[in-house]
Amino acid sequence: MVKGLKIAVLPGDGIGPEVTAEAVKVLKATGLKFEFIECSVGGKAYIEGGNPLPPEAIEACEDADAVLFGAVGHDYAPYGIPRKVLIYLRIEKNAYANVRPLKPYPSTIARQDETNYHDLDIVIIRDNAEGFALQHEGYLWDDKGVDKRVITHYGAQRISMFAINYAIKKGRNKVTCVDQNNWLYSDKLFRSAFERVAERQNDVEVEFMSVDVAAMTLVQRPDNFDIIVTPDLYGDILSGIAIGQIGGVGMAPSACIGDNFAFFEPVHGTAWDLVGKEIANPIGSILSAKLMLEWLGKEEEAKKIESAVYKVLSEGKVRTPDLGGSSNTSEVGDEIAAYVESEATISIEDIQAMTETDIIRIN
Repeated sequence: MVKGLKIAVLPGDGIGPEVTAEAVKVLKATGLKFEFIECSVGGKAYIEGGNPLPPEAIEACEDADAVLFGAVGHDYAPYGIPRKVLIYLRIEKNAYANVRPLKPYPSTIARQDETNYHDLDIVIIRDNAEGFALQHEGYLWDDKGVDKRVITHYGAQRISMFAINYAIKKGRNKVTCVDQNNWLYSDKLFRSAFERVAERQNDVEVEFMSVDVAAMTLVQRPDNFDIIVTPDLYGDILSGIAIGQIGGVGMAPSACIGDNFAFFEPVHGTAWDLVGKEIANPIGSILSAKLMLEWLGKEEEAKKIESAVYKVLSEGKVRTPDLGGSSNTSEVGDEIAAYVESEATISIEDIQAMTETDIIRIN
């Protein structure tokens, strides 16, 4: 009997269950053998059972080959409650590298000045465990707020090594270290750690850039970047700039990777204003599932998913409202799954042609 891939599915709160269901649907269409173990976590689990991270969810994650995650957060449950889930996944399981591959797809919303739109193809790698991460300390008074930011040499060196190794593995040519080295001590250490890692290799070009300059360059000349490595907060901000150019947050996938563990989630959060309306864009979750397959070594099946996303978006018939369409969440998932199942893949040349010509501008 062929052993299936064991996937822990943690849909979480808000639109998490809606979009994660579509990602699972598409994964099933690949023909791979899976064992999906779905567990409730986050605010919903806390309200129902008093624990945002039940023992069965921890057990599922410990036994799984990978974790597919939705989002956590609930108005009724204080932020610290669902945050327990993120601390477990990111810090206790040591998934320290947040990887966000961002590029335009056909039939997505183009920004008003689309001169450099097609040149955006970057990977933002942000530290998931240090900086202003989940366990940072702070104080709040009536007249003053203080946040303590900590970056260690070990953590900075670790994420730097991950970024350079990722570039080599993916055949990318340049890694840009983004920080505020000119006036923040923690960033001086981050840059120093990156420099020490970079000087030991000759496989990829490296450069250094202050975060304000990087933000400006990302708008004006996105083709300047290949891979960006940066502390957590800057990575979140720069991702937002890039995501605004590729169709919005519903199009943004991510992977959270450690040495022996990884989970995969769309960049968007719970989006409670969309819950139950069946209009949430599931493509960020579906592309996160594609990243999961890549991490698991299932490259061909991952290519099928990306090809199907390109095909569906290039046809422009099935799109959620955020992309200017009228389709619902499950219709998008159904259409992508149908192409995956039919193996109606398209070539890289066709994909590139679509990206260059099939852009829909929505005013």
